[in-house]
Amino acid sequence: MDSLKRYAPLVAACLLAGLVAFPFLRNLATGERGMPGAQIGGHFTLQTSAGPLDTASLGTELTMIYFGYTYCPDVCPTELARMAHVYKGLGSDKTRVSGLFVTVDPERDTVAAVTEYAQAFDPAFKGLSGDRVRIEQVMRRYQVYAQKAGKDPRNYTVDHSSRIYLMDRDAKLMALFTMDTDIPTIINQVKNFL
Repeated sequence: MDSLKRYAPLVAACLLAGLVAFPFLRNLATGERGMPGAQIGGHFTLQTSAGPLDTASLGTELTMIYFGYTYCPDVCPTELARMAHVYKGLGSDKTRVSGLFVTVDPERDTVAAVTEYAQAFDPAFKGLSGDRVRIEQVMRRYQVYAQKAGKDPRNYTVDHSSRIYLMDRDAKLMALFTMDTDIPTIINQVKNFL
């Protein structure tokens, strides 16, 4: 019995590795790409400085999406800077990829604010905002967590998940990148999906 307990962590690690590897092994067998079966994604329409944007009309092969807010003190600027490095690292292929910044704080983030913020990282990036109902609909589709922290209605932070989503032209999830994913790895993955 003690020997079973001793090997329990190893068994658990092997099972977890199998679960993580399964989608990729299935893709090799079926020829599918990305993360088929993931219940994340879908096209949406939000406001940009040029008017309503339906992501189905972007016309690029891939889209990188980051959800955050312009008052974010650290994580959002860091991740958008990383996204801009990825975009630049694509070279001539960057015209085949869109970059979107979607606010999780529409009460403060106007369309003008998110546009200026997104384009500070790369002029090709688009900032999107909308009313709270529409923003929450998109957040649910993309399984984004966001919660206000603080009682002052004008001066608060927002705790939120931090991931860069890579979507194909049908808004299907191809990859998720966390803060721990290094930039060369992201660039290689994006190029592999082009």
